[in-house]
Amino acid sequence: MRGDQFEKVFGEFLESEAYEEAEGALFDFARAAYQAGWLAAGGEPPAPKKAVLFPRSPET
Repeated sequence: MRGDQFEKVFGEFLESEAYEEAEGALFDFARAAYQAGWLAAGGEPPAPKKAVLFPRSPET
């Protein structure tokens, strides 16, 4: 029974805004670390990219 409760709550967390924010932060950290290694190894810095903004639907 406890395993089922864990899976239910964990599934809810995976669908939450908190998980989305954590996932984004981990991605940003991994990219920054990789870029630091790339530059330390003599690689060229990536070209700046123009930001793409997507419209957000109003909170419900």
